[in-house]
Amino acid sequence: MCPVTVKWHSIRPTSKCCRRVGAPRLDRWIRVSSGLPIGLALGAGIWILSASITGHPEPWDSPGMYYAAALLGAGVIGGFLVPGHWAEVALGVFTGQALVLLARVLADPAGGGLWPLGILFLGLYSLLSLVGAGLGSGLRRAVGGRPG
Repeated sequence: MCPVTVKWHSIRPTSKCCRRVGAPRLDRWIRVSSGLPIGLALGAGIWILSASITGHPEPWDSPGMYYAAALLGAGVIGGFLVPGHWAEVALGVFTGQALVLLARVLADPAGGGLWPLGILFLGLYSLLSLVGAGLGSGLRRAVGGRPG
């Protein structure tokens, strides 16, 4: 056990026996903090790009498999980028979609009376991004990437 000095704003080790934040620990921290933002960007992108890709403002209104494929693809991309934190990516995909949905409701409150039901459906649909993130993580590990 290393002795520590307690000051009013910090706790610092007083000897050299304590571990410092080195490259491996810093790398792990960066990977932990990058799963959620990557998922946020991917999830928001699905909703923001939906109108230009499908012609429908809400992705679940589009014909065909656009929404399911977009969720699965976002999960695969995020899981491949941060394989050790694929669940964070899936949570970020859900949160990014929810933020865009809620922003649209706030922009036009008259048209958003069913937004609580929409959030429920987002949660169910976002399970596809969880599956995709697991697949992306497995793919990254299979090709020899670091587990993160």
